[in-house]
Amino acid sequence: MQVAVASYGARIRARRGLLVVEGREGRREYPLHQVDEVLLLTGGISISARALRMLLRAGATVVVMDARGEPLGVFMKPVGDATGAKRLCQYQAAVSGRGLEIAKGWIWRKIRGQLENVKRWRRRLAKYREYAERISAAADALRHAAEPHDVLEAEAAAAEAYWSAYREVTGFPGRDQEGGDPVNAALNYGYGVLKALCFKSLLIAGLDPYVGFLHAEKSGRPSLVLDFMEQWRPRVDAVVAKIYDGLETEGGLLTHQSRLRVAAAVLEELGAAGKPLSAEIHREARALARSICT
Repeated sequence: MQVAVASYGARIRARRGLLVVEGREGRREYPLHQVDEVLLLTGGISISARALRMLLRAGATVVVMDARGEPLGVFMKPVGDATGAKRLCQYQAAVSGRGLEIAKGWIWRKIRGQLENVKRWRRRLAKYREYAERISAAADALRHAAEPHDVLEAEAAAAEAYWSAYREVTGFPGRDQEGGDPVNAALNYGYGVLKALCFKSLLIAGLDPYVGFLHAEKSGRPSLVLDFMEQWRPRVDAVVAKIYDGLETEGGLLTHQSRLRVAAAVLEELGAAGKPLSAEIHREARALARSICT
């Protein structure tokens, strides 16, 4: 279970096995053993040391996010399935080319997810057939990609058609990572939630979040997280396309209410009953750790 807290002045504490969140919207209680993540979406939130200790002891994480949705920090137990051997395997995969093949699989899933979204929106798209064909062609090109720039070219070709379709569906001006319009701000925020979950899962699996297979290394950039999360970005896109109407920004940032709405919708997608995406992410992270050492 993921718990998002976005009310300025909210207080979080633990009491009799429950996580208690109190604020202007009232009081919410969650069984501590069912909480996987607590997302702090704004400033002015207080959390007691007892609640923090009990969350960490139960294996939950507490994520502090900035106003753009970027995770600023992740509190979690300093343990997991961590061994030096797994990280050594990861480093070898990064330089041997095996990691690139793994990353290709993630980009392929991303492109397939983009195609599924476009098919879902087909009745709203004047150029549906053109978009679908261009994205399918990019997926075919990816199969033959042998170098990182080939993979990136295929990804970019799919993205060009995909975001054109997205513009028709939402009316947004186009994909811009720094964009201050409600749709771009919501996409960035949703990706931030996804990024925090992927970061945690890779760490627990014993991998180094900063050594990736496709994204270039840069100081402070969690390249493996960025590689790994690509496969689920279309799920966030689909959520934002459902709820974009009515979202508001101030100064290029989502308002508190819009921030909570985006986070709640993305978390609902991550934890959907029956087939929770959060469980899939944890499972894929563990499978990655196993596969690179065999």
